[in-house]
Amino acid sequence: MRFLYPEYLKLLFVLLGLLPFWLFYQHTKRKTRLSLGDSRPLRRLSRLSSRARDWTRFIGLNVVLAAMILALARPQWIHGKMVPQPAKMDIVFLLDISPSMYASDIQPTRLDRALEVIRAFAHNKPPQDRIGLVSFSSGSLVLSYLTEDPENISFYLDYLKQNPVLSPGTNIGRALLSGLTILAKDREANPAAARNKRVFVLLSDGEDHGAELESAVAAVKKTGVKVHTIGIGSKEGGPFPIAWDDGRPVYQLDSKGNQVITRLDERTLRWVAEQTEGQFYRSFTGQELQKIFAQIAMKEREIQGFKKAVEYQDVYHEFLLAALGAFLATMLL
Repeated sequence: MRFLYPEYLKLLFVLLGLLPFWLFYQHTKRKTRLSLGDSRPLRRLSRLSSRARDWTRFIGLNVVLAAMILALARPQWIHGKMVPQPAKMDIVFLLDISPSMYASDIQPTRLDRALEVIRAFAHNKPPQDRIGLVSFSSGSLVLSYLTEDPENISFYLDYLKQNPVLSPGTNIGRALLSGLTILAKDREANPAAARNKRVFVLLSDGEDHGAELESAVAAVKKTGVKVHTIGIGSKEGGPFPIAWDDGRPVYQLDSKGNQVITRLDERTLRWVAEQTEGQFYRSFTGQELQKIFAQIAMKEREIQGFKKAVEYQDVYHEFLLAALGAFLATMLL
């Protein structure tokens, strides 16, 4: 046990100083009774003699004061425990920005919701973790190489939000190759970082339209990097824009002039996850994304060791309760 404010323990010496005054009071009281005559009839009225009762009250009040002083000193129990130390982890987000990601069946849009959750994840991650960012549609673009700085990721997320470029098509294979480029560049600059656990998180709502998927997946499998895929989109789907007219979306129409509805085709995403020993996740409302990201991080994070940590538990409440109990017991005497 330790005391957070040990200087208050000096007040306990004040209790010792009260003893001479109490003895003088008892001596004076006894002399007064003797001067008034025989006190034996009075003692028969109580099971406990007056002197014994006085001493019991004196001790009880001292216990009350001592308990309050100890509570004032803020006593704390000391607990030691072994805390797991997480190893560093690198996560590369592969984010679909094709026109169907601007569908508003998930508010405000599928892409906006994804940007919000990636931003929150970057700011809440352990400081030693690094994040990379790739955007893709018909082609792909490395926006950020691996970095510990969440503000760097936020900068590119703001760029995607404020500068929408509608490029039709979804080339998942090209996105995977861009992710491998990030890892290759990082190995060149920092070979020791290659020991970090590395995973890809692919977030999309559509099937693949490229011709590089199989070869890209084979290349990823050689590196041992898992690809966790997340399909986003409601069961009902929604219309999607193909252009902007004075800031207003111009939606894709069919031959009859009706808005084309985009719905998630999860077959490709499931296949990519299975081939790379990752896992496929489904987000119907966008609200699941935060939980999914946390599950992926928890599942993939490795423990590199344990560190002894000390915790302090306040117990001044117990001393206050003891003081109250002693006070009530003393008053009943």
